[in-house]
Amino acid sequence: MKNNRKFMPLNIQLFAEDKGESMEDTAEKVSNEQETTKEETEKADKSEKTFTRDEVNKMINAEKNKIRSELEKEAETKRKEAERVAKMDADEKSAYELQQSNKERDDYKAKYNALTIQIEANNYAGQKGVPLGYIEDWDFSNMTSDVAKEKIDKLATVRSNDLKGYLNKNLRQSDPKEHEGKEKEDPFIAGFKNYKNKYK
Repeated sequence: MKNNRKFMPLNIQLFAEDKGESMEDTAEKVSNEQETTKEETEKADKSEKTFTRDEVNKMINAEKNKIRSELEKEAETKRKEAERVAKMDADEKSAYELQQSNKERDDYKAKYNALTIQIEANNYAGQKGVPLGYIEDWDFSNMTSDVAKEKIDKLATVRSNDLKGYLNKNLRQSDPKEHEGKEKEDPFIAGFKNYKNKYK
């Protein structure tokens, strides 16, 4: 079977021609482009700080020494504490342990109270329409629930006034006036009554 399709003639020689440019000109353009890309990469490399291995090793060793000294200080305080406890007699040990457990209990109690006040404040802020983002950074450990509520009330008032001012400024439309006395009848209803009376 013969294929009767006609194809568009394609002049392949047209794509192979240099259009008057010699091979040297083309090579020169390519080398110029390569030089500009090298210059750009060198500029980028200069803008980024590079470190030698010695500098990196010095930084790593400095961090290691810093961490080591912190751990040594912590171990030294624990060792001194253990020596002090070892020198105590039975009564002093029990008093010391009681003092430590009371301190730990008070810390947990303070954290629990702060968390409770924060939950109450979040609920109260939700009731007042104050976004939680306004109060999330507050330190509730040094605050009572009454103080938190007062602060939220002030914040809600200020926020409401700011919002009203912003809306009044940007909407530029006053509130509708209230009419005193008898209200006018709706024209649609009046027309309906007239129609009904006319065709009764």
